[in-house]
Amino acid sequence: MPLDFLFRRSEPRREEWRDLRDLRMRGEPRLELPRPAEPKHMDRPSLPSPVVEGAPLPIPDSRIAVRNMSPRQMADWAYEMYMTGWIGWDEYRDAIPTELLPGYDATVGALTGEPAQPDRPRDMVREMEEKLEFARRHFFEDDAKLRGLMRIVSLLRWQAAPHQYAS
Repeated sequence: MPLDFLFRRSEPRREEWRDLRDLRMRGEPRLELPRPAEPKHMDRPSLPSPVVEGAPLPIPDSRIAVRNMSPRQMADWAYEMYMTGWIGWDEYRDAIPTELLPGYDATVGALTGEPAQPDRPRDMVREMEEKLEFARRHFFEDDAKLRGLMRIVSLLRWQAAPHQYAS
Protein backbone atom coordinates (compact mmCIF):
# COMPACT_ATOMS: atom_id res chain seq x y z
CA MET A 1 0.00 0.00 0.00
CA PRO A 2 1.16 3.55 -0.58
CA LEU A 3 0.80 4.53 3.12
CA ASP A 4 2.69 1.59 4.65
CA PHE A 5 5.61 3.84 5.52
CA LEU A 6 3.42 5.61 8.08
CA PHE A 7 2.92 2.46 10.12
CA ARG A 8 6.48 1.17 10.10
CA ARG A 9 8.35 1.33 13.39
CA SER A 10 11.89 2.44 13.03
CA GLU A 11 14.44 3.59 15.55
CA PRO A 12 16.50 6.66 14.72
CA ARG A 13 20.02 5.84 13.64
CA ARG A 14 22.73 6.89 16.07
CA GLU A 15 24.52 9.07 13.54
CA GLU A 16 21.34 11.06 12.81
CA TRP A 17 21.01 12.57 16.27
CA ARG A 18 23.35 13.65 19.01
CA ASP A 19 22.62 14.06 22.65
CA LEU A 20 23.83 16.80 24.97
CA ARG A 21 26.74 14.75 26.28
CA ASP A 22 28.14 14.37 22.76
CA LEU A 23 27.92 18.12 22.25
CA ARG A 24 29.67 18.80 25.56
CA MET A 25 32.43 16.29 24.85
CA ARG A 26 33.10 17.80 21.44
CA GLY A 27 32.97 21.33 22.83
CA GLU A 28 30.39 22.43 20.28
CA PRO A 29 28.46 25.59 21.10
CA ARG A 30 24.86 25.40 22.20
CA LEU A 31 22.21 27.82 21.06
CA GLU A 32 21.18 30.26 23.75
CA LEU A 33 18.59 32.97 23.88
CA PRO A 34 19.83 36.53 23.44
CA ARG A 35 20.35 38.51 26.60
CA PRO A 36 17.98 41.39 27.19
CA ALA A 37 19.41 44.85 26.63
CA GLU A 38 19.83 46.46 30.01
CA PRO A 39 22.11 49.23 31.19
CA LYS A 40 25.07 48.06 33.24
CA HIS A 41 25.05 49.23 36.84
CA MET A 42 27.85 48.46 39.19
CA ASP A 43 25.54 48.28 42.22
CA ARG A 44 23.35 45.39 41.07
CA PRO A 45 24.12 41.82 39.96
CA SER A 46 23.74 40.74 36.37
CA LEU A 47 20.42 39.40 35.16
CA PRO A 48 20.28 35.94 33.52
CA SER A 49 18.71 35.54 30.11
CA PRO A 50 14.98 34.73 30.09
CA VAL A 51 13.66 31.26 29.32
CA VAL A 52 11.17 32.68 26.81
CA GLU A 53 12.61 34.95 24.13
CA GLY A 54 11.43 38.53 24.37
CA ALA A 55 10.27 38.33 27.99
CA PRO A 56 9.94 41.78 29.60
CA LEU A 57 12.35 42.78 32.33
CA PRO A 58 11.04 41.77 35.77
CA ILE A 59 10.20 45.05 37.44
CA PRO A 60 10.53 44.88 41.21
CA ASP A 61 7.22 44.95 42.98
CA SER A 62 7.29 47.52 45.77
CA ARG A 63 4.79 45.51 47.82
CA ILE A 64 7.09 42.48 48.11
CA ALA A 65 10.66 42.76 49.34
CA VAL A 66 12.54 39.56 48.50
CA ARG A 67 14.70 39.96 51.60
CA ASN A 68 11.58 39.97 53.78
CA MET A 69 8.91 37.81 52.18
CA SER A 70 6.84 34.85 53.30
CA PRO A 71 6.83 31.46 51.55
CA ARG A 72 3.37 32.26 50.16
CA GLN A 73 4.70 35.49 48.67
CA MET A 74 7.69 33.55 47.30
CA ALA A 75 5.30 31.17 45.55
CA ASP A 76 3.44 34.17 44.07
CA TRP A 77 6.75 35.70 42.94
CA ALA A 78 7.81 32.41 41.33
CA TYR A 79 4.45 32.20 39.55
CA GLU A 80 4.92 35.73 38.19
CA MET A 81 8.42 34.86 36.96
CA TYR A 82 7.11 31.68 35.33
CA MET A 83 4.21 33.45 33.62
CA THR A 84 6.44 36.25 32.28
CA GLY A 85 8.91 33.72 30.90
CA TRP A 86 11.91 34.27 33.17
CA ILE A 87 11.93 30.78 34.65
CA GLY A 88 10.84 27.43 33.28
CA TRP A 89 8.50 24.85 34.78
CA ASP A 90 11.24 22.94 36.64
CA GLU A 91 12.67 26.15 38.09
CA TYR A 92 9.16 27.20 39.13
CA ARG A 93 8.73 23.93 41.02
CA ASP A 94 12.11 24.37 42.71
CA ALA A 95 11.25 27.94 43.74
CA ILE A 96 8.14 26.96 45.70
CA PRO A 97 9.08 26.65 49.39
CA THR A 98 8.60 23.24 50.95
CA GLU A 99 6.53 24.70 53.76
CA LEU A 100 3.62 25.05 51.34
CA LEU A 101 3.48 21.32 50.69
CA PRO A 102 0.47 19.66 52.34
CA GLY A 103 2.45 16.98 54.19
CA TYR A 104 5.16 19.27 55.56
CA ASP A 105 4.18 18.96 59.23
CA ALA A 106 4.10 15.15 59.04
CA THR A 107 7.44 14.83 57.20
CA VAL A 108 9.98 17.64 57.40
CA GLY A 109 8.26 19.32 60.33
CA ALA A 110 8.27 16.06 62.30
CA LEU A 111 12.02 15.63 61.69
CA THR A 112 12.98 19.22 62.53
CA GLY A 113 10.43 19.72 65.30
CA GLU A 114 9.16 22.96 63.71
CA PRO A 115 5.68 23.26 62.22
CA ALA A 116 5.16 25.02 58.90
CA GLN A 117 4.91 28.79 59.10
CA PRO A 118 3.98 29.81 55.56
CA ASP A 119 3.11 33.39 56.52
CA ARG A 120 6.24 34.25 58.53
CA PRO A 121 8.46 36.62 56.51
CA ARG A 122 12.12 35.72 56.06
CA ASP A 123 15.07 36.37 53.76
CA MET A 124 14.20 34.28 50.70
CA VAL A 125 17.44 35.19 48.94
CA ARG A 126 19.41 33.57 51.77
CA GLU A 127 17.11 30.54 51.86
CA MET A 128 17.43 29.96 48.11
CA GLU A 129 21.22 30.38 48.38
CA GLU A 130 21.23 27.68 51.07
CA LYS A 131 19.09 25.46 48.82
CA LEU A 132 21.59 26.04 46.00
CA GLU A 133 24.54 25.10 48.23
CA PHE A 134 22.71 21.93 49.31
CA ALA A 135 22.10 21.06 45.66
CA ARG A 136 25.77 21.66 44.85
CA ARG A 137 26.79 19.23 47.58
CA HIS A 138 24.26 16.49 46.84
CA PHE A 139 23.02 16.85 43.24
CA PHE A 140 26.34 17.47 41.51
CA GLU A 141 25.39 15.30 38.53
CA ASP A 142 22.08 17.07 37.90
CA ASP A 143 23.20 20.04 35.81
CA ALA A 144 19.69 21.23 35.03
CA LYS A 145 18.70 21.46 38.69
CA LEU A 146 21.81 23.47 39.56
CA ARG A 147 21.34 25.82 36.61
CA GLY A 148 17.68 26.34 37.56
CA LEU A 149 18.51 27.14 41.17
CA MET A 150 21.29 29.50 40.05
CA ARG A 151 18.77 31.27 37.80
CA ILE A 152 16.31 31.68 40.70
CA VAL A 153 19.03 32.97 43.04
CA SER A 154 20.32 35.43 40.44
CA LEU A 155 16.78 36.74 39.80
CA LEU A 156 16.20 37.14 43.52
CA ARG A 157 19.53 38.95 43.94
CA TRP A 158 18.70 41.19 40.98
CA GLN A 159 15.38 42.13 42.53
CA ALA A 160 16.91 42.63 45.98
CA ALA A 161 19.49 45.10 44.64
CA PRO A 162 18.65 48.80 44.57
CA HIS A 163 17.16 49.89 41.25
CA GLN A 164 17.56 53.28 39.69
CA TYR A 165 15.19 54.19 36.92
CA ALA A 166 15.96 56.88 34.42
CA SER A 167 13.18 59.42 34.36
